[in-house]
Amino acid sequence: MGVLASRKEDYAQFDISHFSDEALQNVMENILNQMEEAVQQGESLTSEYVVQLSQQLDAYVLIAQTRKMRCIS
Repeated sequence: MGVLASRKEDYAQFDISHFSDEALQNVMENILNQMEEAVQQGESLTSEYVVQLSQQLDAYVLIAQTRKMRCIS
């Protein structure tokens, strides 16, 4: 249960409400590129760096999904 609480806090640290949709997409693509580069350089998918990037991407995806849900409502 502690993991969920800390992940929830992690999402709160990403204040990107001022980002346009295009800027948000660019940030997510940048994170994906960093992940791909790390893997190509031999990092495992479970390495601390790749996991950290994955968590950052998760946060941005969550925000993008929330924005989309608000537009649909």
